[in-house]
Amino acid sequence: MKILLLAASFLAAAFPQTKPTLKPADYGKFETLGQGSLSADSKWVAYEIRRTDRNDELRVTATSGGKTQSLAFCTGAVFSADSRWLACEATVSEAEQDKLKKAKKPVHNKMNVLELATGTVTTVDDVPALAFSGEGAYLAFPRYAPSHDAAAGGRGDSERSDPAGATLTVRNLATGADTTFGNVTSMAWQDTGTTLAMTIGVEGRIGNAIQIFDPKSGSLRVLDSGPALFTGLAWRKESNDLAALRSIKQEGFDGESYMVLAWKGLGEKRSAKVDAPQRLVAARTPQWSEDGATVFVGTAEWLKKPEGKKSDEDPSTVEVWHWKDENVISEQKLTAARDRDRSVLAAWHIASGQLVPLSTNNKEDVHLPKRGERALVVDGTPYVNDSMFGRRYADVYKVNLQTGARAQVAKKLIPPVDFSPGGRYAMNFKEGHFQVYDLESGATRDISKDAGATFTNKENDYPVPQKPAYGIAGWTQDDHSVIVYDAYDLWELFPDGGSKPRRLTDGGAEEVRHRYARVTPRTGGGRGGRGGGEETEWIDLAKPVYLSLEGRWTKRSGYALLLNGKVERLIFTDRGVRGLEKAKSTDALLYQSGSWSESPNFYTAGPDLKNAQRVSDTNPFAANYAASRAELIDYKNSHGERLQGALYYPAGYERGKQYPMIVQIYEIESSQLHNWTAPSERVTYNPAVWTQNGYFVYRPDIVFRPRAPGLSALDCVSAGVKKVLEMGMVDAKRVGLVGHSWGGYETTFILTQTDLFAAGVAGGPLTNLSSSYGEIYWNSGGPETNHVEVGQERMEVPLYEDPQAYIRNSAVYFANKLAAPLLLSVGDHDGASDWHQDIELYNSARRAGKNCVMLVYEGENHAVSQKANQLDYHRRINAWFDHYLKGEAAQSWVTEGVSVLERERELKKNGKDSGTGTGSGTGSN
Repeated sequence: MKILLLAASFLAAAFPQTKPTLKPADYGKFETLGQGSLSADSKWVAYEIRRTDRNDELRVTATSGGKTQSLAFCTGAVFSADSRWLACEATVSEAEQDKLKKAKKPVHNKMNVLELATGTVTTVDDVPALAFSGEGAYLAFPRYAPSHDAAAGGRGDSERSDPAGATLTVRNLATGADTTFGNVTSMAWQDTGTTLAMTIGVEGRIGNAIQIFDPKSGSLRVLDSGPALFTGLAWRKESNDLAALRSIKQEGFDGESYMVLAWKGLGEKRSAKVDAPQRLVAARTPQWSEDGATVFVGTAEWLKKPEGKKSDEDPSTVEVWHWKDENVISEQKLTAARDRDRSVLAAWHIASGQLVPLSTNNKEDVHLPKRGERALVVDGTPYVNDSMFGRRYADVYKVNLQTGARAQVAKKLIPPVDFSPGGRYAMNFKEGHFQVYDLESGATRDISKDAGATFTNKENDYPVPQKPAYGIAGWTQDDHSVIVYDAYDLWELFPDGGSKPRRLTDGGAEEVRHRYARVTPRTGGGRGGRGGGEETEWIDLAKPVYLSLEGRWTKRSGYALLLNGKVERLIFTDRGVRGLEKAKSTDALLYQSGSWSESPNFYTAGPDLKNAQRVSDTNPFAANYAASRAELIDYKNSHGERLQGALYYPAGYERGKQYPMIVQIYEIESSQLHNWTAPSERVTYNPAVWTQNGYFVYRPDIVFRPRAPGLSALDCVSAGVKKVLEMGMVDAKRVGLVGHSWGGYETTFILTQTDLFAAGVAGGPLTNLSSSYGEIYWNSGGPETNHVEVGQERMEVPLYEDPQAYIRNSAVYFANKLAAPLLLSVGDHDGASDWHQDIELYNSARRAGKNCVMLVYEGENHAVSQKANQLDYHRRINAWFDHYLKGEAAQSWVTEGVSVLERERELKKNGKDSGTGTGSGTGSN
């Protein structure tokens, strides 16, 4: 019998029972897991499913098992607080959206409400937002306002037109009874209770008001009314205190100011305003102090209307770009609305009526305490010249909330500056240590010097003035201590200096990162009502504290529990385990787990994560197809630095056979080891598709040295690829290289430095650091100088200080040494990597007689977003690699190109206007 079994095993190994690989027609049904959440009583879980064919849905299932209910095209699901209902917003299919857009019609959402016990679904059309009442018995939802499609955004506070009012319905979920209100411009539920605040806005402002409605009693009350604009509704947490803003006009001044209104316990109205030339602004929503004594508002200069005689001449179109501009003109144009809305934070003390400014200019960053009598102000304006080029510094002040008096705490710190919840301490990381500034005593303390640990993030390879800390988890109650990270562990540091630092975990022994896991439930009223998830003010070490785990070199992941000074591992496995979330009213937990070869699913479990139950089932049909698997590869670069790469095997891999390999690069890519990817032609660089097409896919790590980004990439990638080639599974003559954006830069440079690769694809790459240095990052409008010096390019110094380093790391200067066929792609509206960078390399390579083909996608930004272009680019990448790595017959565009006239005929054949004569020309930058 043993002989027969051995023979059967041998035959199975020699002649494997092959399963089919995926074809493009199979991709559409594959599912990717989206956001999930538990109901408050943990009896229900809802999660989004995103399909490759865009036929997305929301699934709702009982955690105890049973039938799963699906709601098509639903997102933003929220459970009611009583766990009886679920509501979500639903759109229409992608095809229907395209149809409406082509017809220039708006795409309106609808609302689905699911009664969980019965499975009954109620649908309401034309609903842009929804919000449950605090205890979950009522649901408020507006309809689209008449001017919903008119773009009023993008203008500053002084130029905004009144928001259009809409019909608002409040539904009693138990009875189905509706109460309807007209001309509602905004709404806000109490976080507890059943009171809904509304602002009413009517054309001409006749009848404008703030109203509150209690659907439980049916009472409706007008809190304030008049010919003004009401906005900025803000409830104080767990109270009947409400604040809002009411507009004020004044002759000769541009736009409006506001007065702030407050009702303590919904009783007598209190109000405050500032006099011209100052004004209160609506851009900053009022914010309550925890004790209800203060409301924080924004103030700004109230500009006068332009005066003087209008010129008879037409104005010029000139822009003045000055060397002293803090932000260049192109950036100012994109931030103009935000700049108009800048304000100075002020504290309105309701009892005294005083309105106290807390900062001296509208660019200071004001940190408010959870409680206490002082704020913290971080002011970077004295160091504008440094911040213009990526080196940020700031002075720090403490400000008395009652009087506005300020005193300097520290000068020229490198942000961030942390503010303790109790308001007693400011903390900053300086020269490798955590410095605490005691705002009561004025003392400064180094609270980490006795730890015997390194808190500087040495893995950060950006050439900045000071490397940052690994991070801060949070503070304990009453500012007693602060929890910080080193490379692997959590440490408790004591700001009063009375105790020595205490290491809470022991991850360093096995090089397992321990990090604080915030597992507060993701609850909330829904979009348009109350807020989102709960906040945890402090970390309570007397209670169980969940920690996420990640093996730095094993890539294992999971969770542990810290309690009574001991760490207990709950789950730690060779998978991607993430997203731990707790139910609001029980100890049940939800998390997801998956791997490269198994799509993630949601699991529920108790506090110890034992006996977890899977509550989702994504892609059960995947078992019918050939599978890929992942392997972690260790290697070292020429500097002896330990690196890793994620290697994905071809689907249906056969031992002893050599395969082609595609190397996909960016920076640290081995962390992708367990990340499952749905096959799709809409994801242009898709490793799942490549493995199904018979390729190994390799994603090696890259670390950088200052002034040598290209050479660093060459070193790390070459070492990683050679390590894989030593394993004998990959044909060394059939290795391709691909990258996008920064990975595209690396790809173009590497291909000019080595003959290790047979073909390459680079999307949206930089190719010339010299010319890039002086360009604009058009998506944000800012200059590239700081990005090049201390950002991703890591060049450390300006071009004029070390031009040879810029040249030595730029592909365009080595175009004559391009060692493999290169496919470039770019959008002619690329606002991240100027597409003229591609043209530089294309023209230089063409002059040198090198095989370089460039794809230009009209109207696209840094990545192709139009469906037709996504499909086209994906297919061209595959055709490129299939020809040069597999030896398949080349498509004509690969070897001969496509002329304008040929493209014109191709488009005409498909009934499309070629647009010849306009083209993409010079782009739009």
